[in-house]
Amino acid sequence: MQMIFTQILGAVALCICLVGIFFKQKKNYFIAQLTAYIFNGASFIVNGSLVAGLNTFISITRVLILYIYEKKGKNPPYWLLSYSVLYITVGIVFMNSYYDIITMITPILNTLSMLMRNMQLVRYFSILPNTMLATYAILTCAYTSAAYYIVETITIIVAIITYTIQQRKNVYYLL
Repeated sequence: MQMIFTQILGAVALCICLVGIFFKQKKNYFIAQLTAYIFNGASFIVNGSLVAGLNTFISITRVLILYIYEKKGKNPPYWLLSYSVLYITVGIVFMNSYYDIITMITPILNTLSMLMRNMQLVRYFSILPNTMLATYAILTCAYTSAAYYIVETITIIVAIITYTIQQRKNVYYLL
């Protein structure tokens, strides 16, 4: 039953993720990401992957802060990098295997990407941590969470290509 519930929670996160990646406004992207994180974090907790689950819930507060700053039109605060200490502390305290190191590093990489104002750069810098998290999810048998990260990575790549094509068309229209 635990395995089925883990997979259901991951599947819900996956569906939300698919919708969120294509939002043009960063604040809408944050709302979708925040909601997906809730389901994905719960999936990891139910699966017994405490470091991944707890760091995901810590990331929810980070995304919420970023959303508030984005909504106010302000630059993201660099003090969010201090969250790195929380991610590492949770990892050290609740570490079950060396795989948990992945879930200590990836939220730090995501924090760095979210500090960028340009949404296209956010997409580029999201590819590596998502790939790492997909690997972690496969290793811990959280298969729908793995699918979440794989699909999110593919969707990010498609969004990058779509945005690039659109920008090139806009340049041609100006000529």
